[in-house]
Order: sequence, then structure tokens, then C-alpha cells
Amino acid sequence: MQNNTDENFNEDFERLMKQFLSEEYKDVKLDDMQTEDEEDPFLEDEDVDEYQAEDNTQTEKADDICTDNPLPGDVIEQNQNVRVKVDILRPIDNPQEELQKLVGCGNIKKRMDELVALTAYNRMLHEQFPELKQHRVSLHSLFLGNPGTGKTTVCKIFGALLHEAGALSKGHVVICDRGTFIGTLWGDEERAMKQVVEMAQGGVLMIDEAYLLNGKNENDPGKIIVQLLMNLLADESQRDIAVVLCGYKEPMNELLETNPGLLSRFPNRFEFADFSVDELLEITSRRIEEYSYRFTVKAWQKYTDMIALAFSARDTETWGNARFIANQLERIYIQHATRCVKQPPKNHNDLLLITPEDIVPIEMPRRKNRIGFGV
Repeated sequence: MQNNTDENFNEDFERLMKQFLSEEYKDVKLDDMQTEDEEDPFLEDEDVDEYQAEDNTQTEKADDICTDNPLPGDVIEQNQNVRVKVDILRPIDNPQEELQKLVGCGNIKKRMDELVALTAYNRMLHEQFPELKQHRVSLHSLFLGNPGTGKTTVCKIFGALLHEAGALSKGHVVICDRGTFIGTLWGDEERAMKQVVEMAQGGVLMIDEAYLLNGKNENDPGKIIVQLLMNLLADESQRDIAVVLCGYKEPMNELLETNPGLLSRFPNRFEFADFSVDELLEITSRRIEEYSYRFTVKAWQKYTDMIALAFSARDTETWGNARFIANQLERIYIQHATRCVKQPPKNHNDLLLITPEDIVPIEMPRRKNRIGFGV
């Protein structure tokens, strides 16, 4: 029975490859091939030929960044000749559930819950006792940490949580950086800031690497942006907006030290720690599950050894955390796809099976040079 199944699979695979090479592959679905059931998440390499995976139906997910279907007003005009595209993240459903699903981030979850609870309590207090003085709740926050530690993801959850708590009317996130504001003509910065604030009304204005606005040159136009931001934060009419400054911890602290007024305006401080090896492996498991991939036992061991070695040799100033994992998985997917095309798998389910030969050496970013190593 197994031989017949494999023969049928080989015939189906050969047919699909011929159609692929003749540019007809887009009309063929892998569901046309035969499957049988089994549940093991990992597999001994010597049993690969006997492995049959569960059928998985992939659901297409919309991109969080509104590029295919832009929201109104996602382009600002610095002047008549210069337009800048601004990324807008849509508010998400079930933000509390998404917050709790995050790998690690225990202190972030706790602080986020506390701020949202105080905001919700303040709203209830006002509804029941409108004559009483309310707590003054500032939503403006600092997100400090290295790349790939989840700052943008948490910011998206943050906006949706504040919307559910009634603190923000929309809950979307507008992402900006120095390039969003700095123009080429006199007055561009003011025009850009005004438009960005209008976009972010009801949601979160996230300024990535905000310390780059505070240039060393005394006449740096970024200093104008910092002053405009201060004016925004001092404006009591601008209550339906939360400003989040994101970036590395040390440069952000330097920015706050040079401008004490900024520090007082951002009472909510969230520090994002680097992920541990175990957390990076958990992130890996969740990411490959999205595509229904599975590692063989030996492939998983090779991968974990390689990640542990990369982590121990990391440069803390350039280490990418979850972003590093995403890049490595992309390399594995490409290697796996190349192998499957060049060496047709023996059965249907091997198309989703990561083997040791798919695990490629990792290139580690270094401050002075780049080196590679593999396990």
C-alpha cells in the first residue's frame, strides 16, 4: 500500500514540476496530491520515508502595514515637491490575548496591564462620579531596547488596548522617523509634524530612533521637531493621542538628559530585554508552525546548537533577536525549497519536512567585520 502511495506521489510530483517549468504551476494546488495522517511534531531521520503529516489549510493573512489598501491620509506633503509615505498599522482584535501570547516580555506585560487598568478605572470613575477629580493618566511612553525585541509589535497591541479601555478613539499606530519630518525647504518640519499628528489622532504616534532628531549640529532641523513635539505634549487639547518614542536604551537616555522636559512628559518606561536562547527557539517553533513546517530530530538539534553558538558569540550592539531568527528561517526555507526542487521528495509530506541539510551556516554581524560559522 505504501509503495503504491509513493508511486502515485512521484507521478503527481513529476506532473506538477512539468507544469511549473511550463509556467502552468500557478493553476495547480498541492492539495491535489495524496495525504495520510500522523501527529508527531518531530521525526527520527531514519523514519523520514514513513512519515505522514496532518493536512493543513493555510489561511491568507493580511499585511499589518497598510500598503495594498492604504488608509486615507497615509502620505504627507513636506512641500509641493516632496511627499513621504507613512506606515499605518491597523488596530488588532483581541489585543489582551495577543499580549499574553508574546514570548518572554514578562515585565512589559505587567506594566502594560497596569497602565491599561488605571486608564479603564479612570474612565469608570468619571462615569460613576463625574464631579470627582480624576487621576491624570499620561499615555506617552518610552520603548527601549535592541532591534527585534518586539517594540513595534507591542506598540500595535498598546494602541488596541488603549482603544478597548476607552482612552483612544481608534487605536491605530502611525510609524515615523527622522526622515518623515526633515524636509528640504523652510517650514517643512512644521508642515510634516502637523500632518502626522492629524494622522495619529485617536491612536499612537510611534517615532522610531527618536534620538536621531537631536543632531549634534546646533542648526540641525531635527531640533525643531523636538520642540514641536514638546509643544504637542504640552497641549491639553491633544488628549486623544499617545506618543511612543522607540530606540536603543543608551542613546534615548542621552536625548532625555539633554532635554529634561521630554523626560517629564514620558512617565511610562518599557524596557525590552534581549531574548534568551530558549525564547528564540520558542519564537522559531511558532514561526515555522505558521507554515506547517516540521524539523526532523537531527535537524532541530543542529538548528538549536547553531542558535546557541550564535547567541554566545553575539555583539550586543548589533544582535537582531527575533529579527535574526526571521532572517535565518528565511535562509532555511530557501535552502529547503531548492533541495525539494532539485531532489524530488519521496512522498507528499516531505515537502514540509526540514532536514539537517536545510540548516545553512549563520552569518553573524560584527562591529568591524562579518564572519560566518556553521555547526
